[in-house]
Amino acid sequence: RAVPGSYLSIITQAMTYALLLAFFRNDMGFGGNNGLTDFKDLLGFDLQSDATRSGLFVASAVSLALGYLICAAIVRSKFGRVLEAIRDAESRVRFLGYRVEYYKLFVFTLSAMMAGVAGALYVPQVGIINPAEFAPANSIEIVIWVAVGGRGTLYGAALGAILVNYAKTYFTGALPEIWLFMLGALFVAVTLFMPKGIVGLLRQAGRNGLLGALYGRGRTQEEQGA
Repeated sequence: RAVPGSYLSIITQAMTYALLLAFFRNDMGFGGNNGLTDFKDLLGFDLQSDATRSGLFVASAVSLALGYLICAAIVRSKFGRVLEAIRDAESRVRFLGYRVEYYKLFVFTLSAMMAGVAGALYVPQVGIINPAEFAPANSIEIVIWVAVGGRGTLYGAALGAILVNYAKTYFTGALPEIWLFMLGALFVAVTLFMPKGIVGLLRQAGRNGLLGALYGRGRTQEEQGA
């Protein structure tokens, strides 16, 4: 209830790592080190068939779209404005009489639900899930998705996820030993040179292009008038 955001992130990461160790060192019915493997069917549908794979891809795309629409609706609502106020000045929001912990609990629960849906769609497509998914590197990678795409935007996170995972697929196949170093370097570079991410660059380019066009049009009109 009284744990600030940064400390909450640290605590949840520590709990996740504790789960990783628990699953690795104990056979808790989830396959131990190997995890759960050999997924062959889903509700009677063969996971190796093209039709099932296409269906899972469509389900993933639809889930992404629904998640985006839900988050966009929240951001544009009064509830979303309160969340922004909590982010910027939590103590002031408490002073105004809002129960901040309820808002945080809602966001935490909603994000957990979305992560659960994503996991349910991810596992059948890759065919394996093991405790290594609890590794801190995966949590850091998600932060990098957001940083690369653009913080403070919804579609920026999706864009960053696509680009970073494409790079991961390529480099873990070609140069697997340096991928984590590249990931760290990417995060540092984005933080220093692109603090608003790719979306921020595109917005800036759009504004500069619009201003340049307007400026050029104004100069042309002045010259014609002269």
